[in-house]
Amino acid sequence: MIQRIQTVYLFLVFCLMVTLAFIPFSFSWMISLDAGIVAGLAIITIFLYKKRNLQIKISYIMLLLLVLAYILYFITNQQLLVFSEIKYTFIFPFIAAIFICLAIRGIKKDEKRVRSLDRIR
Repeated sequence: MIQRIQTVYLFLVFCLMVTLAFIPFSFSWMISLDAGIVAGLAIITIFLYKKRNLQIKISYIMLLLLVLAYILYFITNQQLLVFSEIKYTFIFPFIAAIFICLAIRGIKKDEKRVRSLDRIR
């Protein structure tokens, strides 16, 4: 479980989303809740290492929730037209989405490797 690179990616997603959930300034409770749900799903996905198809499905759900986080961010912050008001945490969901995409790629490689080994037997 630990030796897989997607575990590292999913743990980084967890760390980013926990940080985003507990930062108290300029975010609504909806964004904190969304970040908390993504963090919880990332930890759950790490421990589902034997069910790779389910891992992929949960990872796509996390991507959708990150898109929702950006939509909520734009709805709650009407003054985003002024770029000096954008906080540094605005990029956290984007970085998390990149890590989730990398994790999905790693999970798919593992699934392909397992299927090729099943073919050899």
